[in-house]
Amino acid sequence: MTTGPSRSLAGRIVVLLVLGVAVAAATVLALIPGVWTGFVATVQGLSGTTEPTESRPVSDPPVAGQVALVPGQPGRVEIPESVIEALGIRTVPVRRPTQPQSLELIGTLALDTDRLVHVHTRFTGEVVELGTIEEPGSPATAGEVVRRPIRYGDRVERGQLLAVLWSTELGEKKSEYVDALSRLRLERETLARLEALYQNDATPERNVREARRDVEAAEIAVARAERTLRAIRLSEEEIAAIRAEAELLGRDRGSRESQLERDWARVELRSPLTGTILEKNLTVGDIVEPTADLFKIADLSQLAIWAHIYEDDLPTILALDWPIPWSVRLKSEPDRLLASNWIERIGNIIDPIQHTAPVLGRVANPDGRLRAGEFVVATIEIPPPPDVVEVPIDALVEDGRQSVVFVQPDPSRSVYERCRVEVIRRFEDRAYLRGLPRTPGIPEEREPPRVGDAVVVSGAVELWAAYERLEAEGRAGSSGSGRPDPRTASEDRER
Repeated sequence: MTTGPSRSLAGRIVVLLVLGVAVAAATVLALIPGVWTGFVATVQGLSGTTEPTESRPVSDPPVAGQVALVPGQPGRVEIPESVIEALGIRTVPVRRPTQPQSLELIGTLALDTDRLVHVHTRFTGEVVELGTIEEPGSPATAGEVVRRPIRYGDRVERGQLLAVLWSTELGEKKSEYVDALSRLRLERETLARLEALYQNDATPERNVREARRDVEAAEIAVARAERTLRAIRLSEEEIAAIRAEAELLGRDRGSRESQLERDWARVELRSPLTGTILEKNLTVGDIVEPTADLFKIADLSQLAIWAHIYEDDLPTILALDWPIPWSVRLKSEPDRLLASNWIERIGNIIDPIQHTAPVLGRVANPDGRLRAGEFVVATIEIPPPPDVVEVPIDALVEDGRQSVVFVQPDPSRSVYERCRVEVIRRFEDRAYLRGLPRTPGIPEEREPPRVGDAVVVSGAVELWAAYERLEAEGRAGSSGSGRPDPRTASEDRER
């Protein structure tokens, strides 16, 4: 049988457990407001102490309550003058775009291939001498100009001597021509003597005919040697000089060493144009071949511009009238406008990696400050399309799904019509818009905004909020009656 103190201790433990559960339940209910409210209401109802809760009517937005949709005219709302004054609704006329769209192309300066030459030798030979140039800034000594061999970066004039080679190949070709000329001279002399003897019946006709045939063969040999010299691009002056040397040899055989052997195998390399030496790939003593680039010379007074345009922008550029103007600036000097006015050509091949097409232009560089390889930014001004209009940026209302403006069709009435638009380009204080096509089946829907239309620029956001509220109420009423609301048919299709 349990004693009194034991029963008292067990009772206290039970009471503590009950209190702990009650506190935990109250804490959970307090964290869930809806459950706590229902719990309190249940307790009050059970206890008979339920008090009526105060009814708090939800007030409509002040604008929506005073704005009404125009029946039978989708997208139109009518606003009382008092609301217009309260919201500060103000309109301005739509106008034509005032600023063209700018398309920027990134590119580089490059050598103009029409003003770039590679100097080769026509014959294999040994470099025996380099051309010289007056040392810039060097003082003259005793009336003599101090000169040095040409090198990279020097400016040379057209026809200036670059190097001298000694080529046995050229010497052999010249010797063959001289030999052919000498043989022709001897054959002609022989023919002349035989013809004189034949006139005196001192030689048979057969000898004369053979002499004539030998003369013809010698003439063919001379012509063949001349064609060979022309094929290796000897000038007519050089060929005439060899012919003169051969005649001199025939008249004065003792002058052969002093006249024919001197400079017989000399090959001179001269600059084809006035420009700057960009490469020099030889020195005295080198054996050079005709395939080697011995010098690279460029006229840097004009450079090429190679820019790149993305294929998505090509249709816009190709639709412009030629010639297409552009302005070019150095990326390192954005304030410096380069002397390049027009695009000369757009390439026909799209880069498979960057999906760009090359755009070629040229820039004058008379002072030589520009360098091939510098980055440039070319800007092309593209006029807006004819169906684009300009509105202040405050007139544009967007909710993430669509862009709209409100137009006042009749300045004498406080009726405003919503127009769906496509934003073509944004500026800091204005936007270029194009109207979207009408919704099929809604002939009353407004046409896109045109130049001269009055568009709302102040209070447009509040007007849009009121319009959305009225449309939502109209859809709710239509769904309750089971009939579709024609005023919201276009909006439903948009969504």
